[in-house]
Amino acid sequence: MNQAAVIARLKLFEGCINHMYQCTGGEVTIGIGHALQTAADAARLPWQRDGASAESGQVQSDYAAVAAAPKGQPATAYAHLTRCRVIADDLENLVAADVQSFETQLAAALPNWSSYPDPARQALFDMAFNLGLGGLKRFPTMLHAVNAGDWATAAAKCHRMGIGEARNQATVALFLQCGTGLLACRTLQ
Repeated sequence: MNQAAVIARLKLFEGCINHMYQCTGGEVTIGIGHALQTAADAARLPWQRDGASAESGQVQSDYAAVAAAPKGQPATAYAHLTRCRVIADDLENLVAADVQSFETQLAAALPNWSSYPDPARQALFDMAFNLGLGGLKRFPTMLHAVNAGDWATAAAKCHRMGIGEARNQATVALFLQCGTGLLACRTLQ
């Protein structure tokens, strides 16, 4: 799977935040959906504060402030609660590791994963990352179409509720790429 394309799409639709925030589910998070279950989990990351390495106590204090804040705010609304930041290179490494880990989980959940064309894997990755693996499985008609190589049906049945139409259309376009003659050229590159 083209990891660079997946990461670019996730950044476009999910954002990539260098400070702690609460995701829509209320979990303290960093980057692109990297949940931090505890303050100790947060302290394991390479935080910076005012241009120097952050101390564990500072990270834990910021974690507590974000965790105690009201839920349901945009990620940027939590920025003033924390002075700890992850620098760009470390954030990129975290995102790449998260994408690789999630792809491994997705491959285990979908037995035919490796046989799907790359655009189909990217579309399924985006849906599963957005909905969770359980949420992806609530699209049985689409998954059946993917297994059958019926890309038009997969595209028609991949619409998610509660997300922007641009993201849905990007997923449709990925499935439709699988049915074009251009796919053979892309897989050979």
